Amino acid sequence: MAFLYWEDELSVGIKSIDDQHKKLIELINQFYENIKTASNKELISDLISGMKNYTIFHFKTEEKLLSQSYYPHFEAHKIEHERFLEKVNTLEERFRAGKLIISFEITDFLKKWIRNHIMETDSKYREFLKIKGVK
Repeated sequence: MAFLYWEDELSVGIKSIDDQHKKLIELINQFYENIKTASNKELISDLISGMKNYTIFHFKTEEKLLSQSYYPHFEAHKIEHERFLEKVNTLEERFRAGKLIISFEITDFLKKWIRNHIMETDSKYREFLKIKGVK
């Protein structure tokens, strides 16, 4: 059973971004399943790296789109991305150093962050980009 589901209310109306959000949800679900089944540290580490790398790719894609469209809240949006990546980097470093045990608390953090970010922050650019003709 999935930990996090794609719902229409998460759509920002831009296919490429929605597809990337769906992929992020899929990666979080894979991570959750491996935490639940107590997978080995190496596999968990690979999943963390994979999620982080895909998130970086997604953020760059989104930021490029917003920058090219002259989105007025671009800087604040980018700062939110940077803060999230700082948190993920810290968690990853602590895990690899053996100072952090991956728990459901972390998967819950990821679930809440992605839902809140999409529904609150990303949804703000939906109408702006629609007016600009971005699909």
